[in-house]
Amino acid sequence: MFPACDAHMTMKPTANVPGHRNAAIAFADIVGSTILTTADEVGTIQRWTALLGDCIKPAADALGGSILDLRGDGVVAEFPDADGALAWSKAVHAGSEGLLRQDPQAAPITLRIAIHIGSVFPTLHGVFGDTINLAARLQKYGPPGGVILSEAAAAGATLAGRTVRDLGALPLRGLSRAVRAFAIDPESGVVPVPLPPPPSRLPSVAVLPLVNLNADALHDHLAEGIVEDVITSLAALREVFVIAADSARMFRGMRPDPLRVGRTLGVRYVVSGSLLRDGDRLTVSVQLSDTHSGETIWGERIEATGREIFDVQEYVVVAILGGIAPNLQAATLREAMRKRPENLTSYELTLQGVHALCSNNQVKFANARAMFERAMVEDPDYAAARAWCARWHSMNIAGGWSTNVSADADAAMECADAALALDPTNALALATRGHMLAYLKRNAQGALDSFQRALRVAPNSAVAWTLSSATLAYLGRGADAMHAAERGLRLSPYDPLRANQQFYLGLASYAAGELEKAARALQSAIGMNAEHGAAWLVNAAVLAAQGQLTEAYEAGRRTVALRPRLRLFIYERDQLPIVDVALRGRVMRDLRAAGLPE
Repeated sequence: MFPACDAHMTMKPTANVPGHRNAAIAFADIVGSTILTTADEVGTIQRWTALLGDCIKPAADALGGSILDLRGDGVVAEFPDADGALAWSKAVHAGSEGLLRQDPQAAPITLRIAIHIGSVFPTLHGVFGDTINLAARLQKYGPPGGVILSEAAAAGATLAGRTVRDLGALPLRGLSRAVRAFAIDPESGVVPVPLPPPPSRLPSVAVLPLVNLNADALHDHLAEGIVEDVITSLAALREVFVIAADSARMFRGMRPDPLRVGRTLGVRYVVSGSLLRDGDRLTVSVQLSDTHSGETIWGERIEATGREIFDVQEYVVVAILGGIAPNLQAATLREAMRKRPENLTSYELTLQGVHALCSNNQVKFANARAMFERAMVEDPDYAAARAWCARWHSMNIAGGWSTNVSADADAAMECADAALALDPTNALALATRGHMLAYLKRNAQGALDSFQRALRVAPNSAVAWTLSSATLAYLGRGADAMHAAERGLRLSPYDPLRANQQFYLGLASYAAGELEKAARALQSAIGMNAEHGAAWLVNAAVLAAQGQLTEAYEAGRRTVALRPRLRLFIYERDQLPIVDVALRGRVMRDLRAAGLPE
C-alpha cells in the first residue's frame, strides 16, 4: 500500500431517510485512457488493477467509504461526507504518483476526480441517483491530478489551507440547471498525462533548461536562454521532433531521471545540464541521454567567455544531432542555425524578458515588455527582441490582461513586421503576425500565408501549429485545423497557455463537425480558465448544435457575463473571423439557438 493511502478522519453523521440516503460521491476517471490502452493494453490493465487493489479500495475502506462501481477507465466511490471523499481523492492521486515512481518508463495513470453531495438510492442492482450522474459530468471540467467539487460538496468540505478556484455555474449535459463548481489544482503543479506518440518515427528530443549552479537566481534567464536558442535551431529541422521550450520548462531547476522525462514528455532522448557563471566566464555541462535505457550517449563540460556562448550553442546542437540524427546533411544544419545577435547586452536583455514572460507571474510578465523594448533600443537590428515583443502583446491579449486590445494588436503587428524586415525567417514573428491578421484583422488568407512560411522555416514550432489551427478553422478546413491543433498540443503538452490550446482544438473540432471532441476540449479549456470568453462562446454553439439547449443557454449566459456588449448582429458584421460561408451560417444559427442577444 502506498504511504498516502492510510488516511484517517473523524466521520460526521448524516440523515437517514427511508428509501435513499445522503452521501458524498467521488467520481474518478482516467485521463487519456484510449491512449494508454492503445499503447500498452496489458500493462495498463495490470497497473490499474494494482492501483485499485493497493490504494483505491483500501483508502476508501479506511475512510468509511465504499466502491460502488468499477469501470474500465474509472471508479465511483461513496463516503459519508465531503471530507472523506476529499481525503480519498488525495490518497488516490498520491497512489498514482507512487505507481509512476515504481515504473518510471510506464505511461502515467492520472485521474480527474469530481465530488458531489446528494441523495443516492440503493437497490439490489447497485446504487443510483442524479448525484452520481452529476459527479460523472462534472469531472470533465476537472484538472488532471486535481479535484473538482460541486457547490454542495465545497460547502460541506474543510477547505482551509487549500487554493480553490471558483469556476462559476457550469452547464452539465442532461441537467435542467447549471451547477456551480470549484477546482483544486494538484499541489505539485503540472501532473503528467498520457501522450500520443510523436506523429512520425523521427527521433524525438526534449532539451531541458540548464540548472543554475550560482547561489542566486540572477542567472536563471541565461540558464534557460541558452537552451531556448538550441531548441530554436532544432525546431527548424524536419528530421527531428523537438518539444517546445514552454513545456520543457516544467523541469526548470531540476535534475530529473531521464526515464521520467521520457515518460512525461513522450520523447526518446533528453538533453540536460548545468550552468555556472563567474564574471564573464561560463562553464556549461551538457549531456544527451536515452530515455529508454537511461544511458548517457554524449556528455561534455565546456568553458566559454563573452560571445563564445554562441559557439557553445552551435556545438551543442551539432552534438545532439550527432547522437540522434547522424545522417543529417551539413547544409541542412547550417540553414537551421539561429542567426547570431551582434550586441550581447541586447541578447541578455531579451533572455531576461523571455524568462519573465514565461514565469507564470503576471507582475513579471508585465515587466518583460520593458526588457524587450530596452533590448530593441540597445540593438535596433536584433530581430529576436522585436519578435518576442510582438509575442508579448499577443499573449497580453490572450491572457485577458490587455486594457486596450486594439492597441496591443497594432503593437504586435508593428513589432512582428519590424522583426520580419530584419529577419524574414523568424518563425515567432511570422506566427504572431498570422494570428493578429486572422483573429483581429479578419484577414485569414493573409494569415495562412504567414503560418505556412513559419512552418516551412520551423516545422517544430508549437506556437505556429496551434495558432494556425484557428485560421484553418476560419477558412472552413476543419480536419486540417484539428491536425494543426493536435500537433501544437503534442509539441507543447504542458504549455502555460494550455487553456488556449484546448480552445483552439475545440474550435477546430466544431468546424470539422466533431461535436463530442469539441465539447471535451472546450470543457477542459473552461476548467483551466473559467473566464475564457471565447471558449464559452464556442461552447454555447457546440451545445446548441448537439441539441442541448438548456446547457447552451447557460453557456450563452456566461458568455454575455464576460462580454456584456456582445450583440450577434454586430458580432457577425464586424467581429466574426470565420471566412467560410457555410461555417459562418452554422455558427450564427447555433449562437442564436443558444439565446445570445441580437
